[in-house]
Amino acid sequence: AVGIPDGRCATFLQQFMLMSNGEDHQRRRGAFARTFAHPVIKGKRAQVRAVADEIVRDLPRGEAFDFLDLCASRLPAEVIAEVLGLPTDESSWFASRVYSLSRCLMVPYVHADHDEIEAAAEELYTFVADALEARRVAPRDDLLSMLATDESARALEGEELIYQVMGVILAGSDTTRSGFNYAVGRLLQEPEIWAEVAANRDLIPAAIDEALRLDPPVGSMPRFVPSNIEIGGCPIHAGQVVGLSTRSAFRDEQQIEEPQRFNLHRDDLVQPHMVFGGAAHRCLGEMLARIEMEEGLAAVMDGAPGLELIEAPVMQGHSGIRKSTSLIVRIPE
Repeated sequence: AVGIPDGRCATFLQQFMLMSNGEDHQRRRGAFARTFAHPVIKGKRAQVRAVADEIVRDLPRGEAFDFLDLCASRLPAEVIAEVLGLPTDESSWFASRVYSLSRCLMVPYVHADHDEIEAAAEELYTFVADALEARRVAPRDDLLSMLATDESARALEGEELIYQVMGVILAGSDTTRSGFNYAVGRLLQEPEIWAEVAANRDLIPAAIDEALRLDPPVGSMPRFVPSNIEIGGCPIHAGQVVGLSTRSAFRDEQQIEEPQRFNLHRDDLVQPHMVFGGAAHRCLGEMLARIEMEEGLAAVMDGAPGLELIEAPVMQGHSGIRKSTSLIVRIPE
C-alpha cells in the first residue's frame, strides 16, 4: 500500500507476526507462547532491575544530560539483550539498526530513507541468524536458546523464525524507550505526582499506565478493511486502509473524565490497557515492557534523587511507532 520496494525490509513486513493473520499469525506467534509466557517473563523482574540500577549508576552527576540517550534508550536495548542472551555490549549496535528499521512502520513511508532502512534490515537479519545458529549448536540459559530448541519454534521455516525475533527486538526496543522517556518527563512536570509516586511505589504501575494513555508510543497501526463498515457515521469500504488513532481514543471525553489531566487514581481507563493492542494481536512483549518501565522508574527514583527537569520531551508523529524528543535533566552532585 505504501510502495516499499522488494527486499529484506518488505519481506520482514510480510513475514512478521504483527502483519500476519489467520493460520500464519497463529503459527508464528505460537512459536513464542512458552518463551514469552507471563510467568517466565515475571521471573525476569530482578534481572531487569539489576540492568536498570547499573544504567542509573552510570548517569552523570552535576551536569545536564539527555535522559533519552543515556537511560531510556539503553534500558530496553540492554534488557532485551540480557533476556534473549545477546551480548549487552552490542546492544547499542543492534538498537541503532532497530531504530532505523522501525521507520518501516510509519505512514507515509519515507522513500528517501529506504536505502538506510533496507541496510538496517539486512544487518539485523544477519545478526539474528548468526545468534540463533550459535544456540542450536550450543544452547545456553536464555530465551534465544529456548526458541532455537523449542518444538513450536522449530516448526517455523528458518527465515520465518529470524523475522519473528527481529520483530520482537524491534517491538521490545523502540516503543519502550519512547514510552519510558515520556513517562519520566511527564512525571517530572508534575512534581506533586512525582513525590506521591516516590513515597508510594505501589503507584508506579498506575503512573506508567497514565503516561502511556496521555501520549502512547504507538499512534495507530494501519490495517486493511475486509468488508464495508461504518465508524462514527463515516463509511469505510472494503479494501481501504484505515488507522484508528490511539491518541484520540485515550482522550475521548465521552469515555474518560478530564482526559487531559494526569490522574494516578483513574478508575475509567479501559482495562486491559489498549496501548498494547487487543485480541489476537495484543502485544506479545507487554509484560516485559511493563516490567522494564516499572523497574526503570523505581531505579531512577532510588538512584537519582533530586532529578531536575531542564527540558521536557514531546512525542512526535501520529501513526505507527512514534518518537520522543530529548528529555534534558540533571542529577545534583
